[in-house]
Amino acid sequence: MLNRIIVILLVIAAAVGYSVYQKKTLEGQLEHKQGAILAKLPQATFETLDGRPFDVQKVFEDRTSLLVVHYWGTWCGPCEAELPDLLSFLKRFEGQPEVKFLLVAVNDDKVKVEKHLKTIAIPKASITWLLDNKNVHRDVFGTTRVPETYVFSSDMTTLRKYVGPQEWNKTMFFQTFDEFIQISTRKL
Repeated sequence: MLNRIIVILLVIAAAVGYSVYQKKTLEGQLEHKQGAILAKLPQATFETLDGRPFDVQKVFEDRTSLLVVHYWGTWCGPCEAELPDLLSFLKRFEGQPEVKFLLVAVNDDKVKVEKHLKTIAIPKASITWLLDNKNVHRDVFGTTRVPETYVFSSDMTTLRKYVGPQEWNKTMFFQTFDEFIQISTRKL
């Protein structure tokens, strides 16, 4: 009986020890990357839905004043629930070519993404649909879960990061994005 108790305690201690080790390893990875992620738009090349490479930094070659990078996935329930609300919010930016949106499908199948996009209303805002099947988002941006949204100004400085699904049609977001555009336009 004593041997069983000792074995059980050893198993519990090993499990707790391994959990602590994994947590410290993950925290170390995030701390290492967080400063660079939150400071500036990182260098990254994604793939468009038609298979072409897309360099994120080149978005700013045509006088973009505000860039929004949104990570999502068709396999992610909260992402699917949030996407129609986000697209409705993006309608507000139709006719404003200086505001660009990159919607990045993470670890997703191109066919599933295209099929999903056919089922929703897509606004005429400046949206580029991208794929990230090589975990560039995790390695370069530091995204650990989806949905996540980053907002960058004209000088590629990070203005904000939103973690998790948002209620995009709240007045707060309209006001905040108006302020982002004003801040970013002053930096041109």
